[in-house]
Amino acid sequence: MKYSKVLGLDFGEKRIGLAIGDTESSITTPLKTIKNIDYEKSCIEISNVVNEWKISTIVIGIPEINSNQAINKKIKNFGKMLNNSLNLDVVFYNEDYSSNYAQAELKLQMQTGRKKKINKEEIDRIAASLILQSYFENEIFKRSNK
Repeated sequence: MKYSKVLGLDFGEKRIGLAIGDTESSITTPLKTIKNIDYEKSCIEISNVVNEWKISTIVIGIPEINSNQAINKKIKNFGKMLNNSLNLDVVFYNEDYSSNYAQAELKLQMQTGRKKKINKEEIDRIAASLILQSYFENEIFKRSNK
């Protein structure tokens, strides 16, 4: 796998969490959360991030536990819209429980002295980072089994 920057998305009907990482280090970083009021505006904001960070691939979390959920159709439509407008690879990756893991991590930080209150935007960013980290780990595992 050649070096490239990857954008991870935790898509929600109200907010979209963003994280970035690269294929060389496989380290991810929560980036920001955008309001998801209008798909076109969200695409423009994501396009700005793609251009700023020179992103080559977008990984969008999609729940697999109940794959026929209404949100899955919205996620797939949004992914197609991004693919068409940005002409980038868009990969859908299992995100089951990523927001729960993110929230649990923040609660653990609170127990160990964190002073800042937990907010939903931060959970979304961390969930996006967890989705992307899991994607990288899966890609490494697949390469090692060839």
